[in-house]
Amino acid sequence: MIISRILARRRIAAGVRPSFKAAWLPVAADVIIIALILATLFLPAVTLTIIMQLTLFWRILFLMVVIYAPLQVVIIVSTIWAVRSRWEDKT
Repeated sequence: MIISRILARRRIAAGVRPSFKAAWLPVAADVIIIALILATLFLPAVTLTIIMQLTLFWRILFLMVVIYAPLQVVIIVSTIWAVRSRWEDKT
């Protein structure tokens, strides 16, 4: 989200339309970075749910909020910036 946003804003400001790879490689980098961060948080989050003795429903809900939702937000926002950097107005 951070890498793709920074690069896309610079390219949009400069009026440069990047190639397919140049636009989507930062998205892949963002996804890999957030996946590594969330992978390190996964076991502590599961341990916390076990310590708190949450039921299955609340455990799933907690893990979705802590792990799944941030990953989806990063993927969606990075994709939006990649598309915006490649957008070509037909007017």
